Amino acid sequence: MSADMSIEIRDERDEGHYSAYLNGQRIGYATWVKVHDTVVLPHAEVVPAWERQGIGSMLARRAFEDAKADGLTVLPLCPFMKRWAELHPAFRDIVRTPRPGEMPAVNDAVHAVRTLESLADAAGPGQAQHSAPQH
Repeated sequence: MSADMSIEIRDERDEGHYSAYLNGQRIGYATWVKVHDTVVLPHAEVVPAWERQGIGSMLARRAFEDAKADGLTVLPLCPFMKRWAELHPAFRDIVRTPRPGEMPAVNDAVHAVRTLESLADAAGPGQAQHSAPQH
């Protein structure tokens, strides 16, 4: 990434994610779902042209930092988010694994968020802020 490019990570949790923007264009996002006192991170995606540029790490850092600041635990389901957590020991105290019997409810919550995102995308321009490929 060249020095003149500034990536902005936006807190769009009210829409179910954090997003990475370059010059107003969304180039990546991390889905964020709050379930009780836990933040579930089920999916992260970066536009292929921007992969391996640190965008996913910027999204992960923001999600983990905000969860920690809010006193929440993090359940990283996305393989990228799991690996990021393993590589950043400063956040190990907030990372947790699924509790017995918990995954059906977590999966239902994640599915509900994805359905709402799909409906917003289907509403068309002016109704949704999404521009990167979805799930």
